[in-house]
Amino acid sequence: MIQSKVRSAKFRRLQTVESFDFRHSKMTEKVEKQYLTLHQSISRENLPSAVFTGNAGAGKTHLARALGYAACQKGLTVLFLTAAEMVNQLQHAQKTYSLETELNKYRRPQVLIIDELGYVALDTQASNLFFQVISSRHDAELGTIATTNLPFGQFNQIFANDAIAHAIVDRLVNEAEVFFMEGDSYRPHQRQEKLKRKKQNA
Repeated sequence: MIQSKVRSAKFRRLQTVESFDFRHSKMTEKVEKQYLTLHQSISRENLPSAVFTGNAGAGKTHLARALGYAACQKGLTVLFLTAAEMVNQLQHAQKTYSLETELNKYRRPQVLIIDELGYVALDTQASNLFFQVISSRHDAELGTIATTNLPFGQFNQIFANDAIAHAIVDRLVNEAEVFFMEGDSYRPHQRQEKLKRKKQNA
């Protein structure tokens, strides 16, 4: 059952909390306790909601996927995708008169992980579709996890206007743990660790 949950989550890459080195920097050390408390509390009665905001390469996607993987271990339904993918699929569904079916794909999972929010600016139509998903999930008290490279004050650069940006931020962070992840990129550290393991296994 767990394998089926992991497959249907479409993580693309499995990343767990055990494979994340919180000693990497002062920034990751700072969020460790808050993150592990959230990670360990996941259950059917306590669906995880979180927003990871900060520099590219800071480990936001890894930590988001790790929450999703932990949720799968608890038998929860999870879906992972990028913000651009979700909006593109919703806009296509609107043109083919299948919008309600497509919206339900993002309304129903107990945990939805939206990666890379902020890399693509959304027009009015796309912003409204994104809002529908977030608002429905907020009202249903489902778990929503997002990663973004922009601070909340700059969400009007993502969405069509200030009003909808404010409404989306309000619902995203209302019940969520917010992780501010500024600092050095985690990726060079990952590469160094891989090289160490290769040398040890050689």
